[in-house]
Amino acid sequence: MGRSDYLVLELIACCYPVVGRWKNGLIVLHQGQARAVGKSEAQHNLYPVRGRLIQGEPLKVVAERVTMSGHTLRWLVSRIDQNRPYYLLGEVEMPEGRGPALTGRLDRVDTYNPASYRGGILRLHYARASELGPWLDLVAVRGEVVVQFWLKPGEAAVMLGAGEEREA
Repeated sequence: MGRSDYLVLELIACCYPVVGRWKNGLIVLHQGQARAVGKSEAQHNLYPVRGRLIQGEPLKVVAERVTMSGHTLRWLVSRIDQNRPYYLLGEVEMPEGRGPALTGRLDRVDTYNPASYRGGILRLHYARASELGPWLDLVAVRGEVVVQFWLKPGEAAVMLGAGEEREA
């Protein structure tokens, strides 16, 4: 795929795995980070100059819904085998932050944010543990998260483990 970065207008030839869809575009993995590709510079990081989808090996997506009331994201993440491909989707209501840690990752034009926090609601869209730092130890008032596991042909089914709550 040829693409141009909206910020630096640099033309780059690349090949990225597609993770999902986002606002009339795609979410791709670029250097291990989820980035949005599409025609709107207000909603996407990268502008597709030309592209071609190449079919890869078939994947089986297994999803498990988790009610988050009374739990932290650290509890949820501790139940997931971090060596397996997974993504978190959903909304969780959490108390307002008590300091600058929660004000850093608001939606910006220069990055696609798999986790965005506004008005006490954390929205997850193909998020992973590494993107949840500021919110890991906040207890959810209510909400639900879907954990998607991506399995290659022949891989054993995966389930969430028991997990553990830890003090911050």
